[in-house]
Amino acid sequence: MRFVKTRRGARIEQDGLILSEVLSRPGATHTLFDVLAACVSALAPGSRAAILGFAAGGVIAPMRALGYGHPIDAVDLDLEGETLFRDLSRPWCGSVHVERGEASAWLRARRTKYDVILEDLSAPTPRGVTKPGVSLDVLPELMKRRLRPRGLAIVNVLPVPGWPWTALLPHLAAPFASAQVVLLEEWENRVLLLGDALDPARENSKRVRHALAMIGSREATGLSVRTLKR
Repeated sequence: MRFVKTRRGARIEQDGLILSEVLSRPGATHTLFDVLAACVSALAPGSRAAILGFAAGGVIAPMRALGYGHPIDAVDLDLEGETLFRDLSRPWCGSVHVERGEASAWLRARRTKYDVILEDLSAPTPRGVTKPGVSLDVLPELMKRRLRPRGLAIVNVLPVPGWPWTALLPHLAAPFASAQVVLLEEWENRVLLLGDALDPARENSKRVRHALAMIGSREATGLSVRTLKR
């Protein structure tokens, strides 16, 4: 993992992949972090938010640019990136509370139930970055239990060896009554929207694209939301 200064802030890279893009002021990163931020700001049914896998908080700048000013609870195994986030974002980031810990243990211990949980965990492998085992075997059901009624789980899904998308996405969505997938032309990732009462995919697609356009993100084009086939 290495830290790279950029014209607008800094980024964390690993094996050629961007793990976090940190800006020195609120705005669009023109990366997948904009899409995750737009999903939170446009679709979350309330103000209580949690992030599993904070890294350096790349999602915070676009969230704040979109007007999502609510407090955020977050967790990560390594807080080195959080130090970088504070250095660049302290004047404008608002209430962002980050703890060191393992995501499932942290979430299980929380007394708060959340309106939205963003799961952005990743694990390095010799062939690149994938999802950790906890994302497949523990977190789907745990996130469902830690959501408030009509709450939303958003999962940044990376390729997992041995799991085709047609098997992986339904597996992650299994505990939830409703599931939609955000498809992106530029990114290999998929983004899952999970809950028990999601609005129609066409409407959610419009809301997310509108949010991205509001901050001038290049991710506003080439994005669609579809109901997940299971």
